[in-house]
Amino acid sequence: MNKEDKNKLRRHYSSLRDALCEEERQKYSKIICEKLLPYLEGKKILSYAPIRSEVDVSRINEIFDVAYPHIREDKKMDALLPKNDCFLINKYQIREPDPSCSTLIRQNELQVIIVPLLAFDQDRQRLGYGGGYYDRYLKNTDALKIGVAYELQKTDLDLKQEHDVPLDLIITEKSIYGDTLISY
Repeated sequence: MNKEDKNKLRRHYSSLRDALCEEERQKYSKIICEKLLPYLEGKKILSYAPIRSEVDVSRINEIFDVAYPHIREDKKMDALLPKNDCFLINKYQIREPDPSCSTLIRQNELQVIIVPLLAFDQDRQRLGYGGGYYDRYLKNTDALKIGVAYELQKTDLDLKQEHDVPLDLIITEKSIYGDTLISY
């Protein structure tokens, strides 16, 4: 799949996600967060600060002491555990921990990574925003990789690219996709 096709897919799935009304997004996000809970108890977690119409994992972020992605100048990503709600807004307009008042969590310390996405396929491949930050990061960890999405973000297309890392699970409001599909 070439870059232009991927960008068309990004726009398409972003618009589908954006078309959900706020009430639906909140309802589905709550269901997804409830399904996430059994995978998180007692674990070191990398989560994310939701933007636009992403699955809102704020409930998880409030319940657990989670690290957040921090985008570095070298186009890589770190996991930072913020102290005292110390956040900045990065160049992508995403809330991330201020490195000056956060603790770096090494990749080998993480046990679960919650991953946002724009689309996913039957093999748990994800279509992200195109920066490659998560792809580079996920290659170097043995943590459980859990994508969170709305069911309408599932595609019949094959999203696999050479550099991509498949997720272990993808949780939607209707299903948990993994080695065994669990429907609700």
